[in-house]
Parts: sequence; C-alpha cells; structure tokens
Amino acid sequence: MDNYNNIFSVSRKEYTAFIEQIKNECKRVEVEKLDKWTIATKVYSIKTNKCLCSRVSSKSRVEGQEHIPERYYVFEMPDADERKAPIPKIRLNLETREEVQAFFNAISKMRKEHEDD
Repeated sequence: MDNYNNIFSVSRKEYTAFIEQIKNECKRVEVEKLDKWTIATKVYSIKTNKCLCSRVSSKSRVEGQEHIPERYYVFEMPDADERKAPIPKIRLNLETREEVQAFFNAISKMRKEHEDD
C-alpha cells in the first residue's frame, strides 16, 4: 500500500461520482491482492492503459487489530471521449422522525394523486 499517496485520497461520495462518469466501454477493472487481508480494486483506461482510480479495502477483520475502513483514490482524469455527463442526483438529509414521516406522507399523497388521474 506504500504506492498509494494521500494526496490522491477522496471520499466515497467523490469516488462514486468519478466512477459513474467513466463510460463502461472505456474502463477495465482489475482486483489486486496487496497482502493477506487487503485488496485493491483498480480502474484502468482501456485507451491509455493508465490507472485512473482505486479502492483499497480489507477482506476481513483481523483479530486483535483495528478494522481499517475502505480508502478511495483518484489518480488521473479520463480523456474527454471516455467520460459521460454526470447523472444529477437529489440528496435529502432527514434528521428527525417527523421529517421522515412528512417526506413519506408527501410521497404517498403524490402517488395517490397520480393514481387518481
């Protein structure tokens, strides 16, 4: 894991958004065993053969050692012709039980109105 530099480290959300922008036909995914407990899933550009990004995770928890969370890295942007437009997503942060209930009530009301049409 020494070949992974923290300057390339990103959050899971950023990594997922990055992966979604790469066209499926333009990427190659390889899984590499780094040691007994750790694997790296690497995404390569088929066109340039460069490693674009990687996810490093522990296969299982080692007894007596602290669990290491997954780490995500982005090394290089794919060429413009290898990317697609990002898919817009709505993210709601419902913090209270009342907010969650109001959200589902609104969905239920919209569904009922749609069925009546």
